[in-house]
Amino acid sequence: MAAVPVFKNGTNVRRGGSTKGNPDNILGAIDAGDYNAIGQCAGEQVTEGENTNFWWVLLDTPVGQGWVSAVRINLGGNNEPIPGIPTGPTHFSWG
Repeated sequence: MAAVPVFKNGTNVRRGGSTKGNPDNILGAIDAGDYNAIGQCAGEQVTEGENTNFWWVLLDTPVGQGWVSAVRINLGGNNEPIPGIPTGPTHFSWG
């Protein structure tokens, strides 16, 4: 595992690599800081301002293990995986 910097307070941690689900697939929210990344996969495209990315990163957080869009991580570029984090198959959870 490697630590990655989440840069925005109130970042949602989700059950899968998508903003869809019941209700919105959210486990909880985390504050800005460094979190251990377990892996990453391609998922739903998310755009915030000039940042856009379809990569999602599985993090170990205080609200549990869950997925965060790579647009909230201060590493890598648009539509690029986060360097140094293992990649795996796409993981969606609609539950």
